Amino acid sequence: MRLSLAVIIAFLISLLPVTHALPPDPELQGALQTAQQFTHLKSRYTSSEITECVTDSFVTIAKNWRNLPSVHRQKLKGLFLRPGLPGSFFGEIILPERFDTPHFKFHYTRVGPHAPPLEDFHPRNGVPDYIDLCADAMERAYHVQIDLMGFKIPYIDFWAAQNGGNHKYDVYLFTFPALGITTADWFEGRVLSTALTVAPYFMINSRIYDYVGKAEGIRYLETTCTHEFLHGVQFGYNAYMPTWFMEASATWIEVMTYDGGVIDDGDTLPDPDEPNETNSYNYYIHQLRRWFLIPDISLESRIGDHEYGSVIWALYMAERFGYDIVRQFYRNTTDGSYREMGNFYEVFTDNGTTLAEAFKTFTVWNYFTHTRANTATGMRGYRNAHRFPPIAIHPNDVHTSYPVRADFDSESMPEHFSSRYIVFRPSGVLPEFAVKIDGADLAPINLQHLAPDDRQDIRNELQRHAATGLRGWAAKFVVRKRDGTTEIKEAFTYHRSQEAQITFKDFGGDIQEITLILINMHPDVERVVIPGGSFGGFVSYMAGAPPTGTLSDAQVVQGTNGPLVKWDVDDPSGIREVAIVRKRYMVQNETDVPVPFQNPDEVLTAADRDGNGIPEDDITIVGRVDVTQTQFEDSTVFEGIDVTSEFFDPNNLHYYYAVVPVDAMGFMGTPNIVPASITPSVDTVSGAPAFFIHTQPHSVGEWNVEVQSTQPLQASPHLTVEGPNRNEYTVFLTQKTQTKWFGTLRTNGFPPTGIYLYKIQGQTAAGITGTRIWQGQTFNYVANSQNRNVIVAPNPLYAGLGKHLTFYPKGLTVEIYDALGNLVKVLDGASEWDCTNARGEMVCTGLYFFRATDGNGFQSTGKFCVVK
Repeated sequence: MRLSLAVIIAFLISLLPVTHALPPDPELQGALQTAQQFTHLKSRYTSSEITECVTDSFVTIAKNWRNLPSVHRQKLKGLFLRPGLPGSFFGEIILPERFDTPHFKFHYTRVGPHAPPLEDFHPRNGVPDYIDLCADAMERAYHVQIDLMGFKIPYIDFWAAQNGGNHKYDVYLFTFPALGITTADWFEGRVLSTALTVAPYFMINSRIYDYVGKAEGIRYLETTCTHEFLHGVQFGYNAYMPTWFMEASATWIEVMTYDGGVIDDGDTLPDPDEPNETNSYNYYIHQLRRWFLIPDISLESRIGDHEYGSVIWALYMAERFGYDIVRQFYRNTTDGSYREMGNFYEVFTDNGTTLAEAFKTFTVWNYFTHTRANTATGMRGYRNAHRFPPIAIHPNDVHTSYPVRADFDSESMPEHFSSRYIVFRPSGVLPEFAVKIDGADLAPINLQHLAPDDRQDIRNELQRHAATGLRGWAAKFVVRKRDGTTEIKEAFTYHRSQEAQITFKDFGGDIQEITLILINMHPDVERVVIPGGSFGGFVSYMAGAPPTGTLSDAQVVQGTNGPLVKWDVDDPSGIREVAIVRKRYMVQNETDVPVPFQNPDEVLTAADRDGNGIPEDDITIVGRVDVTQTQFEDSTVFEGIDVTSEFFDPNNLHYYYAVVPVDAMGFMGTPNIVPASITPSVDTVSGAPAFFIHTQPHSVGEWNVEVQSTQPLQASPHLTVEGPNRNEYTVFLTQKTQTKWFGTLRTNGFPPTGIYLYKIQGQTAAGITGTRIWQGQTFNYVANSQNRNVIVAPNPLYAGLGKHLTFYPKGLTVEIYDALGNLVKVLDGASEWDCTNARGEMVCTGLYFFRATDGNGFQSTGKFCVVK
């Protein structure tokens, strides 16, 4: 058998990496587009061509340098060379003039298009006033940020080959399409990392007056200098910290340095105030206006001026916790800048709260601005909230007719770490008025039929949600009452189903208006894990009267497969189905006392007793049944519990249940709470042992299996697995403890897609046989392109006596070809190759190809090397 040369060449080409493709990163793509503006500098720019700051673009390119194709690195290398150096994008710019201050060295020219305005009046010192003003602003920035605020001193560049002439911070003034840039002598050989500290140098536009006039230009120059110097400070902590917050906090420092000469502005900073001082509030109010206009864009977004408008986040942090929290954040990034706003999570924890609570409160502060400023009862807000724009509320989100429902898909819903504001106004008086949010389910109720990988991914997500409050949706409510007071309430969603509801009393009477703040707490990405993959998610809100039907006499007893909940339907009016809500409480120590449902409201939304923005209780909907049914058996009582842990004791688990009427729209009525808890029994009536099985993928066709028994056994239990194709496999178990065993499940070839069913039998010392599996009786395996690949090891193979190559999974038919397409050998059901051909002769050193099939229509191809 011989493959054609064309097939071999095509196969080899398919294995070659694409060397010119850029990583699919919108932030990087935008940075590269910005960089293109610097490849050919012009002698003059119009105001419409000027960007405020492009430091973030330079940092983004530097951060991704090693991921860029070599052709792009070669093209962009000049971006990181100083003005005047050969090969620099700014290489033709000659800046022969020097001016020194205690901490800075300024480089400029007096001739040509890059010269600043040459007036020399204040002071008459032979230096253009533009340079004097820039020098004063940079020194003031140093004084405020280093001497007064305690930020870390930026690194100096004495080690650099081209360091501007001395150890001072270099400031280059010339014309380019931005107000300012902070960059560094990025080194070519740096390793990929999430943390890097570098010595900065600064580039300030020498013609700012041309764009906004001299009077405004002076203000722009001052704020640009303090903005850029903070970027230099950031480089001393971690130049790779989140770029959006680099810009947001650099914008915030402008008002900390130039506040209009207000002596007591409440920031506790001993300001170096001056008469007629620049007031930076005037310069980012327009940025806030655009930010407040679209609050459902992510806080981390870099679209347009949004990252500058995100100064509101830095302002909120500083006003609520003190300005030093920004320095604390920078310090936390020295260990690495990572996703999901992890550095913020740490800094808020250090300040006695959580990121979840801080961000949700942030959305409330943003509501109380402009004409709503100072109207919140018992809640502080921004000092200058009256100067800030009002938060935008879409006309479609103002409601006066009920019931109402609105649905948002992944394209229209609020982005991660953003919010949407919805207003409900009465058109009459409603005794009860329910507002409910419902996001895409994070997980199905029962995970047992999922593939092990999917099941573990979902469990990890749910654990993260429970621990941090950063998975799913949140709902804050601003309730305005007849007496003019306001009340802030919150509804916490169920972990899995992402539902939450609050029912208000006397809507239209005591309550005059309700504003729902719908908050997306998914960090970094709006994706929901589902079996076999993920999707973008959705969310909806609804408002109206809840169902009036009632349930009664809820109780729970031990059922065959778990707790059996029973109830009566007293009045079916408006009820379509019944939701069964469960609260799980795990006793931690001997003095720990289980806490039942405190009231009906807690059934609909979990309680946050310590005020940290994260509900303490594990409350979830475990089932839904038609209104005609009056009982439900909960077989998921051990879901999410590590039954393999040596500390696992089912007697420490207490379960509380409630049943809730639900109408056709999804509104939840008055819950009926089961008065007593139940501890599920894990033993059968006869005293026979029961089992928990934990399955974890190891490699293609192999799973690690761990078995736990509720009682000690005479010998290892007998465990078999029935596959989707009815093939039966035996798992041989090795004892780990008196009640735990482990083993490996292996299939021949590629495992088929479908449900795998365990059967087990074990016998106690008393001779009682048990076969019941409490958890893990089945798992689902989904074949895809990734797990259809054959693994070859070792590769390369250094051939010799006794050396062989192994193909995984085992039991495949493997055809081996040489580099010319000649068939070397066929392994029929064997997993090892001894480097011989069909005649038993040792093969030569070279590149070999294989095609593996399993007889079910699946195949995989690959290559390996043999070295003799």
